[in-house]
Amino acid sequence: MKKVELGKTGIKVSRLGIGTGTGLPSGYCAQALMDTNELAGLLLYSLDRGINHWDTAFQYNTYSHIKEALKQIRRTDVVLTTKFSAAHEKETIRDFNTTLKDLNVDYVDVCLLHGVRTNTELQMRSGALNAMVKLKKEGKVRAIGLSSHGLSVLKSVLEIPELDLVWARINYAGLNMDSECHGMYDQMASVYWLKKCYKLLPERVKLLIRPKASHEPIAEDERNEVEATLQKIHSQSKGIVGMKVLAEGMLRDDAEKAIKYVNSLSFVDSFIIGMLNKEEIDENCRIVNAENMISKDVEE
Repeated sequence: MKKVELGKTGIKVSRLGIGTGTGLPSGYCAQALMDTNELAGLLLYSLDRGINHWDTAFQYNTYSHIKEALKQIRRTDVVLTTKFSAAHEKETIRDFNTTLKDLNVDYVDVCLLHGVRTNTELQMRSGALNAMVKLKKEGKVRAIGLSSHGLSVLKSVLEIPELDLVWARINYAGLNMDSECHGMYDQMASVYWLKKCYKLLPERVKLLIRPKASHEPIAEDERNEVEATLQKIHSQSKGIVGMKVLAEGMLRDDAEKAIKYVNSLSFVDSFIIGMLNKEEIDENCRIVNAENMISKDVEE
């Protein structure tokens, strides 16, 4: 499979990456519920098919599965991306050190602020960003960035030179974009002790407060603005990785169209899809490889 550089990081990844955090209605990750050897085998199968980019997160509970797969290959065979939701420097360093131990590695290729939803939240997680900058200087991380579904956050990335990469929601239908209604969640995020209280709330109450990824398409002009913002980010030599390509399964019945769409975007370096079996890996690789062959023929 075609390899591309993430921005100007020097990190080369397959055009298609495999995610290990496919969400279920229960709130669990589908991959975390798989047998350790089953998911490890699936990751190794994806590598055999040319996928060298494995995406995970501290919250996915898939580190043990990935560790098992890593035992059977060279560490440099794959690019590991992980994400952290901590807000403060000390918490982030703690979670990162746990990650190294749980994966049995001495470095991570890409480290991200996980799921930044609003600009207030981005500001309040400056300590976490500082931690990632330090980890990069220490050689424990090769590149840092954030993942976000929100337009306002993506615009803010343009003003943060420390960020090398962005994981952004990209699909042809404009689905799964975070709402821009901040309200109570932003107020709680802006005060440390209120954020601690938020963690203690029942899940049904959290859902009422926290901005949600919309299951309705965003307006076409907003979708165009998202893509224009991503183009600007990419022009700054920052890497762009697409996520939610299948809109959390809502576009699964039209997967080929969804994959062809994101694969056609020049400002997208790579994109991540959660895959649960060999058949999905084979089919998605077929689509990506076929499209890349067409592009190569056109160039020639």
